[in-house]
Amino acid sequence: MYRIVINVISLLINIGLIYLSVKLLAIFRGGSMAKPWAYISSGIFTLTIGNFLFVLQYTLSVEQVLIRAIGGLLMMFGGLLMLAGMYLEYKKWSNPTSS
Repeated sequence: MYRIVINVISLLINIGLIYLSVKLLAIFRGGSMAKPWAYISSGIFTLTIGNFLFVLQYTLSVEQVLIRAIGGLLMMFGGLLMLAGMYLEYKKWSNPTSS
């Protein structure tokens, strides 16, 4: 029973993260903050879709190598996008006069 509760909570958190990352992508259309936050939001979206696949696989008790591989690749790509966005944000805040 605890596994079902944890998986439902995980799915709800994933849905919330997807919703907010899409809303952030729609908001940042220009300005100095657009590029870093576009990367971060895209990374969150991609990472969450990968995590969503893992949660669904675990919830449905499906042993599918393809789902695991796609989920892992999406999570890796999402992490790279978030890392790139955080680095751009760091560069902007650590030296604000250079932009």
